[in-house]
Amino acid sequence: MFQKKMLFNCLECQQGFDSERSLHAHIKKHDMFLHDYYVKHFRRKDLLTGDLLPFKNKEQYFQTYFLTSENQDKFFNQQYNKDLGVCMILLDMLCSKTKDGFAPCEVILKSYGLPSISVFKKFFGSYSAASESCGSKLMFGDKFPKECLANPNPKIFIDTREQQPLSFKNSEFLKLDLGDYCVEPKYFNYTFVDRKSESDFKSTVSEDNLERFKRELSRAREQECFIFVVVESDFEQIQKNNGKNSHKSNLAYIYHNMRALQMEFKDCCQFVFSSNRKNSEKLIPLLLVHGKKLWNVDLQFYINGGLLNGLD
Repeated sequence: MFQKKMLFNCLECQQGFDSERSLHAHIKKHDMFLHDYYVKHFRRKDLLTGDLLPFKNKEQYFQTYFLTSENQDKFFNQQYNKDLGVCMILLDMLCSKTKDGFAPCEVILKSYGLPSISVFKKFFGSYSAASESCGSKLMFGDKFPKECLANPNPKIFIDTREQQPLSFKNSEFLKLDLGDYCVEPKYFNYTFVDRKSESDFKSTVSEDNLERFKRELSRAREQECFIFVVVESDFEQIQKNNGKNSHKSNLAYIYHNMRALQMEFKDCCQFVFSSNRKNSEKLIPLLLVHGKKLWNVDLQFYINGGLLNGLD
């Protein structure tokens, strides 16, 4: 007679169960909440401070290693290259967020609160090596071409519907079919920029506007074009501003939608966080002029590394 495999054992009484759901239902018979059960038997601690980690749900509990991003940064900064234990922790973090055979790009890593690509490079020599260890490939795998630092003074076309247009040395208003900005025909290579303030970004990927934005990205794909979505903020600012707001946004939901869009439309879209309008004014001409050379470059990684500091 067929007998079910018992894959989940209760650590209180050793009774076996064929599903995690059955185990969780059983734990209540011990007058325990899931929080009490997992904290009692696994006691996961912050790797830097040794303090106990909070339990929200099982997935979160076993994928969390630090109480704060500051603790995470300090921990990896003080470790030595090729430390096997640390490498295994990093791989566990990376593999848990690898989807559809692609390792997260810098923007997705940041949205999850994971270490940046630079940390993976420190321990693995390259991000591609770390990704291969997870059986995945890079979402944007090209290096930034040095020649792209050279910026001519192109005419930037600004969509007539743009509410808060950026300032460029040479610009003209024109009704655009895609995005908010494109470049004069001499440099045009099927690349557009969609500028977003912090509030615009949150609104665009909210439930009310998500489908409309998907339709715009689908049009870009149909026309074999690429849209860089340049957000005039960064993750730290967004978190800080949200904490001050009496009507807080659900940032987890917003970042989930952004990640889903980035994965679905990686062939025709890339999200980039410039921090502020001044940086956007530096970045946008570079994106538009060099377009196709940058479609497969992880721009956020290079921006975080100081790319914009060398631009006029």
